[in-house]
Amino acid sequence: MPILPAAGPSPIESIRLVERFERRPQGFAFTATSLPGHLLHLVVAGEVEQTCNGRRQHLTPGTAVWYHEDEWVEGRVLRAPWIYYSVNFSAPTLSPPDFAQRLVSGRASLQKPFAALHAAWSRPPSWQRDCLCQAHLLTLIAGLDAHGANRPPSTPAGKLWWEVESWARQNIARTLTLEDLCVQSGRSPNTLARACREAVGLAPMKRLKQIRLSLARGLVLYSELNMTEIALRVGYGRVHEFSRDYRKAYGRPPTAERGAR
Repeated sequence: MPILPAAGPSPIESIRLVERFERRPQGFAFTATSLPGHLLHLVVAGEVEQTCNGRRQHLTPGTAVWYHEDEWVEGRVLRAPWIYYSVNFSAPTLSPPDFAQRLVSGRASLQKPFAALHAAWSRPPSWQRDCLCQAHLLTLIAGLDAHGANRPPSTPAGKLWWEVESWARQNIARTLTLEDLCVQSGRSPNTLARACREAVGLAPMKRLKQIRLSLARGLVLYSELNMTEIALRVGYGRVHEFSRDYRKAYGRPPTAERGAR
């Protein structure tokens, strides 16, 4: 029997949420941002028309959507009830799919692994429950990859940006400028701008702000760091500027969101 190479470590750092949601009102309109980290949705019933980062998406039963790091979403329920699974997890080393592969239709077969993960998540806390959740989520991610949803970016520009973004995340406490990104990548501002828009639909500095605030939101919601420490950790030199940008992004200042958790 041939000896296979050893498998690497799981890319999943933590699982934050596994839920099955139901929205009954016909015509229900929503505006929201996805949660920090990776967010997977699978539509079980209903029909939705939405826009994600300027891209129109039509969701029907069997549609899977992969969101990454607080993407802006707005839409309307065309046919109720709208029922969907939602899985939020942290996996810093796992690059998101290219935008063209973020939505896949006709994947009703994925309902089984989503349901299995939801059932495992609902069990009482234990190490067995944690192992089951990890196993089911890895199966789910592998299934999405098999359907073409989680593959490396299909364009050189997209690949370039994810390499730059990976470096930026590792240095997010610094006050990075576009010039810093150009020096690191050895590319011109115009090249980086095209790469960033190809990958995430934003200009480079807007994407960096989105990353900073997304990381900050996780610290606000899940850590005990004070706001000054959080601001410094994500590259803000002034707390009032951090609070201002946070409020613009999420509708209320970080202190208010910390108090409501």
